Amino acid sequence: MAKRTTKSAPPSFTGSEKFVVLHGKESFLLTDYMQQLRAALEQTHGEIESTKYDPKSAFADIMDDLRSFSLMQQHKLIIVDAADEFVKNHRPALERYAAAPVDTATLLLRSEKWNKGNLDKAIAKVGHVVKCDLLSLVEAEQWTIARAKSQHQIEIEPKAAELLVDHLGRNLGLLDSELAKLAVSASESKAITTDQVKALVGHASDEDAWEIQEAILSAKPARAIAKLHELVNLSHQPDVLITYFVADLIKKLAAASAMIKSGQNEFAIKKELKIWGDRERPFFNAAKKLGTDKTAALLKTIVNLDKRAKSGFGQTTTNLERFCVQFADELN
Repeated sequence: MAKRTTKSAPPSFTGSEKFVVLHGKESFLLTDYMQQLRAALEQTHGEIESTKYDPKSAFADIMDDLRSFSLMQQHKLIIVDAADEFVKNHRPALERYAAAPVDTATLLLRSEKWNKGNLDKAIAKVGHVVKCDLLSLVEAEQWTIARAKSQHQIEIEPKAAELLVDHLGRNLGLLDSELAKLAVSASESKAITTDQVKALVGHASDEDAWEIQEAILSAKPARAIAKLHELVNLSHQPDVLITYFVADLIKKLAAASAMIKSGQNEFAIKKELKIWGDRERPFFNAAKKLGTDKTAALLKTIVNLDKRAKSGFGQTTTNLERFCVQFADELN
């Protein structure tokens, strides 16, 4: 049995950080903490300008970007991914920058590997060095409880969290995905219970999620509606979970459209949103064709349809049928 130990608490970003390092093997935390940092910066500075660099980018270009003023007078978030080699090649210069960082930008380094040194001490004075390691069993349970409340606006019973971790392991991305499904099905309850975990976890597979998403992306309403009824009537998937699958697709399309608009390449986008294999091409075709305004409107629509169904205005399956038609109209 794995050792049940606890580690340090997660970071608390204030928006005043000038230099941050996120390092470790837990990819979900690397992304989640970056999003938390971005949210804190936006809370403090308003809209921010974000730019990503790979580790082979010229050091001078990154420093120039940090020190130059934005035409829109926005605070900048400059991100360097896979940064261990970057730091190895430029450690003395980075130590000098950390000693006197600019006030109008935040430098974020993300890396799986990290070698401690004097740079850590310098960064600690103006930001954070955060280790994103795999969690122990008890940490994963504690994280699940906190995540349910903070991100999914629902409580989860401690025993239910323990059962969920026991069933799924310590993969935070998978735990968060299952929490989202459970939150939808338990939306009328005060908390996610062990009975709900036993009943639902594992019944809704990634294959089912992709099947309905692929059918919707085809922009053929008849195909999408047929797949919807197949999953509900033959596979006995709860329609609220199908709604989650659909909303998850639209949420990712909205995020991808915004990232495309900001100039990010497809590889970076699919890595961050976990879009792989056969789903890549239809997904990116839809994101590009719909754009930020239409994806935002569609996301608002699917959320409102879900709320209406739960409030007694129409049936969930019927509302999903209408959404399939609306999505096809927007994409065609």
